[in-house]
Amino acid sequence: MAWWFWIILGAVLGALCVSIVVPRVVAMIRSTPSAALPEGLAPGWYAQCARCGRTRTLASVGGVRIGGNRGAKKATLAWCRGCRGIRVIRIVHESRMEPSAEA
Repeated sequence: MAWWFWIILGAVLGALCVSIVVPRVVAMIRSTPSAALPEGLAPGWYAQCARCGRTRTLASVGGVRIGGNRGAKKATLAWCRGCRGIRVIRIVHESRMEPSAEA
């Protein structure tokens, strides 16, 4: 096929991406729950940065964990405001937290 065909096809696909995909992503971001979730959605669970040790309740960072295995080792990648970077965030129950980590 001619070179101009690929240029036109790229322009059409780019326009479709901008007109369809971008509004859907914006709508999805706006519909995510706020960080002020009720504490009942993660009772006794905390999110702790593996690097700086910053600890917050799991519900305050948007996490939901009801009846999870308290002995399991669970972690996720997330933004740490203390480190100002994407870090490994441990999800721990209050019964398994070290006393120095809560302060």
